Amino acid sequence: MEPVPRRMLGCPLCLRLLREPVTAACGHSLCSRCLSAARGCPVCLEPLGEELPGNRVNVLANGLLQKWFPEEGQPSAVTECSQGPIPHSHQNLSLEATECLQKGQVPLTWDDSSEKYLIFQTMASDATSKLSEERESISDLDEDNVSYSCPCSLSVPPELLSISDFECSVCARLLFEPVTTPCGHTFCKKCVERCMDYRPCCPLCKEDLRKFLQQRQYRVTQLLDSLITVYFPTEFAERKRQSEIEMAELSNLTKDVPIFVCTMAFPGISCPLHIFEPRYRLMMRRCLETGTKTFGMCIYDGGKIFADFGCMLKIEESENLPDGRSLVSTLGGRRFKVLRRGHKDGYNTADVEYLEDKQVTGVELTDLCHLHSRVYAQARNWFDHLPSILQRRIHTQHGPIPDQEENVQASPDGPQWCWWLLAVLPMDPSLQMMLLSSTSLHQRLTHLQRVLHYLVQNQIL
Repeated sequence: MEPVPRRMLGCPLCLRLLREPVTAACGHSLCSRCLSAARGCPVCLEPLGEELPGNRVNVLANGLLQKWFPEEGQPSAVTECSQGPIPHSHQNLSLEATECLQKGQVPLTWDDSSEKYLIFQTMASDATSKLSEERESISDLDEDNVSYSCPCSLSVPPELLSISDFECSVCARLLFEPVTTPCGHTFCKKCVERCMDYRPCCPLCKEDLRKFLQQRQYRVTQLLDSLITVYFPTEFAERKRQSEIEMAELSNLTKDVPIFVCTMAFPGISCPLHIFEPRYRLMMRRCLETGTKTFGMCIYDGGKIFADFGCMLKIEESENLPDGRSLVSTLGGRRFKVLRRGHKDGYNTADVEYLEDKQVTGVELTDLCHLHSRVYAQARNWFDHLPSILQRRIHTQHGPIPDQEENVQASPDGPQWCWWLLAVLPMDPSLQMMLLSSTSLHQRLTHLQRVLHYLVQNQIL
């Protein structure tokens, strides 16, 4: 078995084999004693997650190190009782060195010959000397008490390597993008996110992780990710391929499209949503991760779960709230017809077919343009005669009435102002659904004309 690559099992601060490794919020792992002596990560210079209470030993990484190297890092019988926290003077050295690095925002690299950081900035000499003093202090502390080997000289015994050690306890598959929680347990990133959707606690020990959820810093644990890619490259490649296939399936906008069952949506019209159900949290996250930012919206239909027709929505902005909920701004897209209903991970899906208005020519087109102009003028007149408070309310929620299009057949969904009017008019949902599903612009305009006439005649606002 080849030796473990440099730095993989070593603490980036003391350069020795990791002892009681703790994974910081940035994803890098340090010895627990080194972590307590530093404010910033010596690799990426990010804060070490002090705001997360009780960052504990990485259970999986610590178990692997004890399994692979049982004699390494163990105190002798004579000096076992003398072990204790790093003295305050050593802590000051670490804090001073770390602060020096953070203020300079200097990039750090490894020098293969000296195993020290090379810092190519104006603060190089100062930072390097302080890091050297710090490492010597920590080294002296362990020199007489602990048998502690340099990580670059170690290799994992082949008979002790087992892929089952790297299995996620949630999905029972090989860890992919492993994330370690503040309580020290490790799961796939997507498994952590899904568990947080339902309950903000660790799936194993049930420790409260609400603060972890608020920060949403699900950084990959570099140590475990590197071990998996190095020692199980074939299994990792297959796991990655499966993940890519799953993402490709989620990106399909005609097959198994995610369906949000809630309200009526129309092309070109904004539709703000408050996301709080776990299944819809998952849906929104997947839409954002795939890059499509798109899902279908349908109204509820008791006999069929959701209606036969709906409208695609595209996420324009998403604001995450501390408790896991989110406020999502969406804009209506294409209309669709449901061909087949399905179900995936708690939310509804559908195979869909997109709708387009039928194109007309000649005399039919001339009549359509005249009707279009008449109904638009009627709609403007109705809106202008509304009380100012209602006008402001409509303007706030849906914006101003769109301008009249010159080419009534330019869009496959017809003029946008028709959908704006359909969204603001007090109409029965069944009539709205009929007009949404219609592929005849002439029919839509005729019905809107009748509704406007009825509202004006009966002075219904």
